[in-house]
Amino acid sequence: MINTVVTVCTGNICRSPMAAFALAERCPDASVTSAGLHALKGSGMAAESAAAAHAFGIKTGAHTARQFTSKIGTEADLILVMESHHRDEIMRRWPQLTGKTFLLGHFENGQQIPDPYKMGQAMHLRAAELILKNVDNWSTQIKGI
Repeated sequence: MINTVVTVCTGNICRSPMAAFALAERCPDASVTSAGLHALKGSGMAAESAAAAHAFGIKTGAHTARQFTSKIGTEADLILVMESHHRDEIMRRWPQLTGKTFLLGHFENGQQIPDPYKMGQAMHLRAAELILKNVDNWSTQIKGI
């Protein structure tokens, strides 16, 4: 049973918070958080990502970027990353987390969620669209439906 999920991206200000808010909404019985492998620690969610999330009906709230750590990974039942290089970094730095680290796009043939940071609003909207599609796939698995 999956009770705790952490979504992971690079800076923890765009993709992983969007994914965490969306997944938490769809899986209210799970504890869902986010972190970044190279987090902009202490930063809030990027305004463009928050706007993109809202455009797709994702309710966001308070967010403070934090660094992914071995402790965060160990405490999670499932780690969902945005791109293959995130999974590769986790496997290299924390090999014990390999078995529970998956791409958010795992059920869409390993779809990558490109980083929209400083790429304009259209890229944030595209990221939100991809995140929602893939969160819906994972929420079905997490809830066991």
